[in-house]
Amino acid sequence: MGILKKLFIFSLFLFPLGELIRINLGNGFVVKPLDITVGILVFLWLGIKIIKKQRIVQTNILLPIALFAASGLFSLIASNLHLSLSEFFISFSYLLRWVVYSGIFFVVNDFDKEFKNKISNLLIIIGSLIVGLGYIQYFFYPSLKGLFYLGWDEHMYRMFSVFFDPNFAGAFFVLYFLFLTSLFLRKKSVPIGLLLILTLGAVFLTFSRSALIMLISSSSLFFMLMNRKIWIALLLGITFLVLLASSRYFNIENINFFRIVSSEARLKTAEKAMEIIEKYPIFGVGFNAYRYAKLDNNLRNDKLKTASHADAGADNSFLFVMATTGIVGFILYLFLWFRILNLNVKHNSLVLSSVIGVFVSSLFINSLFYSLITMWLWIIIALRENK
Repeated sequence: MGILKKLFIFSLFLFPLGELIRINLGNGFVVKPLDITVGILVFLWLGIKIIKKQRIVQTNILLPIALFAASGLFSLIASNLHLSLSEFFISFSYLLRWVVYSGIFFVVNDFDKEFKNKISNLLIIIGSLIVGLGYIQYFFYPSLKGLFYLGWDEHMYRMFSVFFDPNFAGAFFVLYFLFLTSLFLRKKSVPIGLLLILTLGAVFLTFSRSALIMLISSSSLFFMLMNRKIWIALLLGITFLVLLASSRYFNIENINFFRIVSSEARLKTAEKAMEIIEKYPIFGVGFNAYRYAKLDNNLRNDKLKTASHADAGADNSFLFVMATTGIVGFILYLFLWFRILNLNVKHNSLVLSSVIGVFVSSLFINSLFYSLITMWLWIIIALRENK
């Protein structure tokens, strides 16, 4: 277990690297050091389980994960797309990555209570690093325009931290805000309270509407479950004041909360996803073969085959699941989250509000399949599993 703990701690300290280090293996296939480390960690854990003939006890989560993974693999094998061997394996590798990151739940769940408490403390450090780097980026590198040639959108005057995307950064900040709030309500710690304020400020500085909606919905749910309704009024009041204060800058498209261009772009991606769903309703086009499906159906310019980091998926996670695994995979995917929510609905306010928050976010961005978001979510679920 010692080597697993060390590997897990190492993976946590790779987390704040975000998108800073990306290894391009060609054909649009990119891996990060975190992907490799998490893969080694999960397969090592599985190998130890097999060698020691230990049973995986969390079958309530294992079964739906296995079923959805099987549906994803079957959808790839049965796909009507004309996938080359390399395209098949690239698509399969992303399914494998999803399985590996899901495996984080089982690894963390197997740790002893003392080490789980240490993980909670480490999460405070990791989150604070990402928030701190976000403020440094906001004041000293406020524009991604210089990285447009690498496929990043031209976000300006917004906090995007190590994610290089204010929407994903905002989703993470909200999850971290919920985590800190749960700790603050228990410990009443001044340093955690200060971190809480800085994190809330970071959410607003992303100028992400999806993050703002996620913040209000998930935090309101959390405060209701914790019987802290006055906090809801306080949060809404702060949000209103921030919107009022920032309205003088709404003439700048990037920080205008009522901007139209990005909304229209999201609607167009949803329309493309619906076209694919209508054509492949039962088993979809194959997990993460979405980029190739758009090419086959003339929904994407071939010249932009690897130009955009957002090109491999739809902005809406649920439409992405439907398009890639069909109605069969969609039902199995909902079964997985129903099982998780059902296990946590009575006792774990943090898990419930975090999952619902990501659901809300995933209506606007593909946050349910963004590895950094899912890793955080699986860790939180595992830490709360036995409490």
